[in-house]
Amino acid sequence: MRKIWFGQSECCGTAVRYYLMAEEVAGIERYGLQIRYGDETETVPDITTSQRRIQSLLEILMQGGVTPATAREVVEDWLNGAEA
Repeated sequence: MRKIWFGQSECCGTAVRYYLMAEEVAGIERYGLQIRYGDETETVPDITTSQRRIQSLLEILMQGGVTPATAREVVEDWLNGAEA
């Protein structure tokens, strides 16, 4: 799995770092993400096959300052259409 730095925001004076995760499975590129905040890390693999969609999701997470503690819930909401 490849880990590509995407950007960062700040929460309570500490950097929140966002990474795009990419992995080829059966010849298809699958994208996920990782969020790091201090000692906390959350990785959510295999979210989409669309690079454009994962980048859009990462932008939303960065703008909202989402930390690892709530990352999975936000991703689940996004996948269920709550991003609209």
